[in-house]
Amino acid sequence: MTISAIVHTLNEETNIRACLDTLRFADEIVVVDNESTDRTVELVEKAGVRVLTYQGRYGCPEPARVYGLTQLHGDWVFILDADERVTPELQDELLRLKIEPNARDGYWIPIRNYHFGRWLKHGGLYPDWHLRFFRRAKGAYPEVGLHRGIRVNGTSGRVKGEILHYSYRDINHYFEKFNIYTTLEAERIVRQERRPTGYDLVLKPVHRFIKAYGFHAGFRDGLAGLLFHLFSSAYVFVSEAKAWDEYRKQGETLPVLKTLFKRKRGKRN
Repeated sequence: MTISAIVHTLNEETNIRACLDTLRFADEIVVVDNESTDRTVELVEKAGVRVLTYQGRYGCPEPARVYGLTQLHGDWVFILDADERVTPELQDELLRLKIEPNARDGYWIPIRNYHFGRWLKHGGLYPDWHLRFFRRAKGAYPEVGLHRGIRVNGTSGRVKGEILHYSYRDINHYFEKFNIYTTLEAERIVRQERRPTGYDLVLKPVHRFIKAYGFHAGFRDGLAGLLFHLFSSAYVFVSEAKAWDEYRKQGETLPVLKTLFKRKRGKRN
């Protein structure tokens, strides 16, 4: 039984070598590059790793990953981002699972997130479970889009070993991604013909902050925690506002105050 590791890249020259160094346990490593303009591809090739080029930038890695999955040969697939690292404990665990006769079809892995100079342990951020290890014949993306995950046709379990996620270099880097991701989220809202309500624009972001920062003790992560949860709440607001603005440009005025306590506003009748 073999493991194929897949990594998506887009201008990841500062991350890719450290990422690949933690994937040497895999039988096959494939990097799907999204037309990088820095030294990413050069560094991957120097590391002796196979590189596939995926043309077209969609602002998120999922379309490139879907393509990459069709190019793998292993019995098991392990998905990693370029800004993530595999701990030795997780490496050992995955190597045991690949030969385990009674292994399940997929496994959820806890991710530890490093934001603004600190590991965030509270606010619902740890453990941050993602399904990243699965039998190649059993896993697929049911929907291709931002933050859409793998779904396994079969049984799943959890592992103890962690993925370490070094997501943002600084606040400027955060907002570079913020603008791209909120636009993609707004496009998804419009594509689904969901119309933002006053609740979505005003109360939902506030609820998001209070729940994570207060009830889930995000305040215990200091200033880094405050920044992350404020920005996450702003993410919700801006995504909904961009969708509202798109409907406005199409000539449709959506009420805000009248729908302040209405959670959903569906398709136009």
